[in-house]
Amino acid sequence: MEPLTAVAEGVWSIHHREFSVGGLAIGTRSNLFRLADGTLALHAPGPLDASHRAAILKLGDVSTIVVPNLLHHLHVGSAEAAFPEARVLAVPGIEAKQPTLRVHETFGPTPPASFAGVAKVLRLDGCPKLEEHVIFLPASGTLLAVDLAFNLRGMTGFTRFAMWLNDANDRFGMTRMGKSQYVQDAAAAGRSVARMVDAWDIERVVVAHGEVLETGGREAVRAAWAFAGG
Repeated sequence: MEPLTAVAEGVWSIHHREFSVGGLAIGTRSNLFRLADGTLALHAPGPLDASHRAAILKLGDVSTIVVPNLLHHLHVGSAEAAFPEARVLAVPGIEAKQPTLRVHETFGPTPPASFAGVAKVLRLDGCPKLEEHVIFLPASGTLLAVDLAFNLRGMTGFTRFAMWLNDANDRFGMTRMGKSQYVQDAAAAGRSVARMVDAWDIERVVVAHGEVLETGGREAVRAAWAFAGG
């Protein structure tokens, strides 16, 4: 299997299918997208090995490591070591999770200057334990998300049973656990989602857990968050 998969023009993904959480083989994704200056942003880094690093370096230099929510931070340190010249762009509060992490820039009310002409950012309100920041790449209609939704397909064994309990099998949507543990203000979250789908022409959605949703992203995100008024 190739270390990198092209998702769209200037966008690539690494699907770490072997990654598990609590014995559940739900996988995770690292993504890359090209910035206006030709360098790369590494989004939501997962467990990168030497073959991943070599494949990434063939595409160009990694100038930015993006930590897009408070849950996907376990492999940021190894990404820093693999790409020591890269700046870390992270969500607020990440220092409490990773005290030794060198954060160069924190997401704020305006998009990072390095994203100019390439990417737009929206914070998912109402979910402070998650602090999800989604990134939209207008040129390809691609939304890079993390835990905004799951899109697990073809799970087997105990993972399938656990995800059935979590209402997360063979569907694109927010999980039952996600709704109960991370959505503190559903109305605020719903308003964020409404702003997102109204303003952005989303076709493709890349999430951390599951397959890439290739088409119909805008309506899929709207339906996934209908419970919150999104």
